Amino acid sequence: MVFDFHTHCFPDHLAARAMASMVDRLCIEFTPVGDGTMGSLLGAMESHGVDRCALCQIATKPGQSDVLLAAAKAIMAGELGERAQRMIVPFCSVHPDSPDFERRLKDIAEAGVKGLKIHPFYQGFHLDDPARRRYFEAIRDFGFVLQCHCGFDPGFENDGRCGPMHVANLLKAVPGLKFVAAHLGGWDDPFDGNVDKLIDLGCYADTAVLEYDRGKPEPDAVVRKWPAELLLFGTDYPWNDYGQIIPWVRERRSPDDLALIMGGNAARILGLA
Repeated sequence: MVFDFHTHCFPDHLAARAMASMVDRLCIEFTPVGDGTMGSLLGAMESHGVDRCALCQIATKPGQSDVLLAAAKAIMAGELGERAQRMIVPFCSVHPDSPDFERRLKDIAEAGVKGLKIHPFYQGFHLDDPARRRYFEAIRDFGFVLQCHCGFDPGFENDGRCGPMHVANLLKAVPGLKFVAAHLGGWDDPFDGNVDKLIDLGCYADTAVLEYDRGKPEPDAVVRKWPAELLLFGTDYPWNDYGQIIPWVRERRSPDDLALIMGGNAARILGLA
């Protein structure tokens, strides 16, 4: 099984507007490889032999989690088609400013959703803020896998809120949290790019490195040395081309490592058959 741990898409009627808004705010010249629809995502997966993916939704404001949960339930129930039901593992999201975040997390857990996605830039918080500790403790206690954007984001002024240092502080404060640090752990954080400190904390990382960074020595070194049992194949589709990033990962690890990275680890931590 090949499992992409990091994808995005939007409802068809919102996709064009959402993608245009995201591209407009980028500080780099960049063209996404898909149009942001579910059909585009599923087609790209099928074309490149990707069996399943985590669909990472983000609650950009408090109260939005109910809409995201309804979308996840529709996928799991087959309301969006057999392909989506078979290929997509939907993640939900709860904004950390939601006053009733524990109730919302409970609803998501009871629906059978296995993972959550957060993005400290879009959600406006610092990952290691002590005021957010109970939020992360609740995520841990409900047994979710938490996937988090880490490091630089070309759509925001980067002020040091989700780099390796912040991840390390969080994992020390909330032991047992199943945390996936996207984009190779935030290797490109402008304030602290030392991802080595995360390995001993049992932090997972995904391989979603943008094309303009993949030729740099730092991400190359991280993807080569990160423990295989803690590395997850991820693309951030539609921001990465499967035809480019799959070979980039495969060329840097042994076949035994790739069995874990490309799908084995995802199946284990998400409890998939």
